[in-house]
Amino acid sequence: MGDKPEKSRKKNAAPALSVKRIAKIAASLFFEKGYSQTTMREIGRACHISPGHLYYYIKSKEEFPVLFGEIRLNDITQWERKVRATMPDLKPEECLRKAVREYVYSIHKRRKMMLFWYSVARYLKREQLTGMYEIENRVIDVFREIIEKGRRKGEFGASDPFLTAFHVELVCQTWALKRYYLYKRYTIDQFADVCEQQAVLMARGYPAAKRRNSPKSL
Repeated sequence: MGDKPEKSRKKNAAPALSVKRIAKIAASLFFEKGYSQTTMREIGRACHISPGHLYYYIKSKEEFPVLFGEIRLNDITQWERKVRATMPDLKPEECLRKAVREYVYSIHKRRKMMLFWYSVARYLKREQLTGMYEIENRVIDVFREIIEKGRRKGEFGASDPFLTAFHVELVCQTWALKRYYLYKRYTIDQFADVCEQQAVLMARGYPAAKRRNSPKSL
């Protein structure tokens, strides 16, 4: 998804922090009431601003999916930049652990926006979903590159780096998708620990190794 909507908002002198605050409040309302049931007037009231003031920042409710995508894409750009900066200096396993942990924390930070994506995606237009696809592809690519590097160095044995990276990303996403269940058992730090360990085990290809080494049945 391009930068045009974000640039347009900045051109209209809408402070970035105010737009992010509105987006966070709107995401909470969409989560609690549903996207279709939430009105712009209710969003403005929750933000303690008049409808006219809200329309200065956001012209219609249909802009929120695009705005959520921009905010999340900015998160992932920062995450990706940070992870790639450490890749030359860290061993693949250490790099994978660090990347997974920070990705889980980024999910926790935007969990309600992400739940919005999953709950209403089938109702949105293709151009409103572009950001979601780009975000997932970029995350999977980073995990894949780390796993491929680990394979070259003999640290990892996953037979399909892309599919393994896809599964690692999916495990991390469950914090947003199933948090209503997981938070009863794990803190965010504990869940990040679990994701780290699962990612490393998948990258090492342990299940396949166990099958190869298991004794043949009689």
